[in-house]
Parts: sequence; structure tokens; C-alpha cells
Amino acid sequence: MDIKDYLLFLSELCQALDSLTVLEQRKLSAVQAGNLEELDACMKQEQVAALDLRGREQKRTAMLRELGLEQVSLRDLPGHCPDQHRAQASETIQQILRSYQVLSSAQNAARTVMESNLRHIQQELERRETLRQGHLAGPHTPQTDFRA
Repeated sequence: MDIKDYLLFLSELCQALDSLTVLEQRKLSAVQAGNLEELDACMKQEQVAALDLRGREQKRTAMLRELGLEQVSLRDLPGHCPDQHRAQASETIQQILRSYQVLSSAQNAARTVMESNLRHIQQELERRETLRQGHLAGPHTPQTDFRA
């Protein structure tokens, strides 16, 4: 195992994060448009991506162990690379951190819009239930008891 292999792995991870960001943006657009079919498709793709990321994390852990760097944080990695790979390591790590930040922002935006829409749906359901109950009760007119 060579550090070059690990840096290539990190570059591929960065691409996966960027793809997930595009998916989050599609999900946000679907929510805003009320397109439930597209939202469902995005959420299914998101599940697949989550499994892929879990597999990548396991591979990353194994690679770090093999390199003897399992206790080294991502930010500290360039300091543990051979001189000829430090610049590449630093650039790759900055790309990953930027991609992760953009992904996190996209996820937060999608979550906020979804939660807002769910609150509106909940309020509408409650309003309809109140109207339905009022309709079932009908106009309340006093009744006379003729047995007296």
C-alpha cells in the first residue's frame, strides 16, 4: 500500500461527495415543486449512496491501518506524507473539506424545506379535521323533551 493509492481513494471520495450534493439539490427541487415521485427516487438513491459511503469508510479505515496512519486526522495527513506527496495530499484534503461543506449545506437546506412542508401539511390536516368535526356535529339546535 502506497500513500498515492490512499490519495487516489480520497479523490474518488471527493467525487462521491460531489455526486451526493447534486442528489441533495435534486431532492430540494423536488420538494419545492411538490414532486413526490422525484423525491422518492432521490431518497432511494440517497440510501444507496449511504451504503456506498459506509463501504468507503471501512475501506478508508483499512487503508489507514495498513499505512500506519489510523490515529492521524485528515487535516494532519499532509504532515505525515513523504515530501513529494505533501502538496497533492494538502490539495486533495482541501477539496474533500470543501465538498463536505457544500454537501452539508445542501443537506441542511433540503431538511429545512422538508420540515417546513411537513409542518404545513400537518397544519392543513389539523384544519381539515377541525372542519370535519364541526360539519359532523351540524347545527346544534335545542331539543324539547316531550316526556315531561
